[in-house]
Amino acid sequence: EILGALMSMIIIWMVTGVLTYLACMRLLHPDYDIDATVMLITSACAVLSNILLSLILHQTGHGHSHGAPAREHTPAPLGKPALSNASLRAAFVHAMGDLFQSISVLISALIIFFKPQYKIADPICTFVFSIFVLATTITILRDILTVLMEGR
Repeated sequence: EILGALMSMIIIWMVTGVLTYLACMRLLHPDYDIDATVMLITSACAVLSNILLSLILHQTGHGHSHGAPAREHTPAPLGKPALSNASLRAAFVHAMGDLFQSISVLISALIIFFKPQYKIADPICTFVFSIFVLATTITILRDILTVLMEGR
């Protein structure tokens, strides 16, 4: 479980690193073309998919079934977060990171679609959302390392 969560965090950081590198290359070499229509359609589909995935993952970890009658509601134990399983939390954060990156691309696509001369919006949005994604993974990475190091 913990190793799966660690791998998820490593993948998030690697993908974010690659996206940041590519954004830097776009800033250094601005002679690229962007098909804003394709970018808009693809990013909108990615946003919708990631919202659905995030909702599914979030509901998986909250300790009760929505099909059960109200009197059979079994809440998660007190003091534990809704997503107490480290792998589930890592998968949820991974999906949220993908969602935020997709939102970044969608925002960039909208800007570029209406104002093609502002194609610099693509790398700028990548930088902003990459920082946000990395910041949101720090706490889970700390929790993972605590477990791996058997610390308190």
